[in-house]
Amino acid sequence: MTVQYCFLVVSLAISVFLCALLGAIPTTANDVLLALAGLINRESLNGIELIVAELRFPRLILAILTGGGLAICGLVLQKLTRNPLADPFLFGLSAGASSGAVACIVLNITVMGIFSLPVFAFCGAMLAQLMLHTLTNQNQWHPERVVLAGLIVNSLFSAITGFLIFSGDQRTAQSVLFWLMGGLGLAKWSILPIIALVVAGCYAVIYSQQRSIDRLMTGDELAASMGVNVQRTRKGLFVIVALLTATLVAWTGTIGFVGLIIPNIVNRLGVYRIQHQLPICFLFGAIFLVWADAGARALLQPQELPISMITSAVGAFVCLTLIVSRKL
Repeated sequence: MTVQYCFLVVSLAISVFLCALLGAIPTTANDVLLALAGLINRESLNGIELIVAELRFPRLILAILTGGGLAICGLVLQKLTRNPLADPFLFGLSAGASSGAVACIVLNITVMGIFSLPVFAFCGAMLAQLMLHTLTNQNQWHPERVVLAGLIVNSLFSAITGFLIFSGDQRTAQSVLFWLMGGLGLAKWSILPIIALVVAGCYAVIYSQQRSIDRLMTGDELAASMGVNVQRTRKGLFVIVALLTATLVAWTGTIGFVGLIIPNIVNRLGVYRIQHQLPICFLFGAIFLVWADAGARALLQPQELPISMITSAVGAFVCLTLIVSRKL
């Protein structure tokens, strides 16, 4: 596993370096290296180096945190429900978080400062999770029932989000709709520590529950016989997934399919224990979103595509491949 980790870390580093070269303004490798060195003393930066350091680097780091975080969310949901189709987007958690965030924007709620958006997004994600549990009767995690319940929750909160947008200030409707389609344009150094702290904390909690998660994969009854408090573990991890999803959605909008395709790809590699799947999924998700964002920025320069267009297209192709090969 050490070799795989090293390969993915090196691949991520190379991806970040190459994607830092991409943009509307031509950039050389020397510019990127000077920008990287100048992060310690930003006053020494000027011109293209400043653009790379202040705009592209924060965006790339946000892509790493978001891609890795969404991949972990998808992995945990697939483990908890024993369903390869589980994903924050398909289960309605992203839609719930989006509704909460849009409500905060439309109602112009700023009582908690920069934390207002994540808090409202978390409340929306928790409400979506509560509905999902209710529709599945909590103990009946049949794949077909869970997917159907997720579609219902997703559709309902998407309708609520649409109503909120068009009942509010029409001048902001277009920008909110673009944000909902996913993007990393809000990336800046001041918000990255908050997001990194949430991602690291959620990762640590999930990793600490690795044995319980592996035992849940054997079935609820057998897991209970091995000392796992099934309901408490499942509910607690759902809250962690909701928190992580809400934090990412609050700053990047709705980015679909990352949590669906990355865990399924990792499963194809023959890695089954969550102890090893977690870091591999995080690194795979980070690499995937770094390149997806590069595609969103490069395809229609100087315009920027919503990143969900890229992830959805790739996700649809991967899912189609898995279905044709009868592996999903």
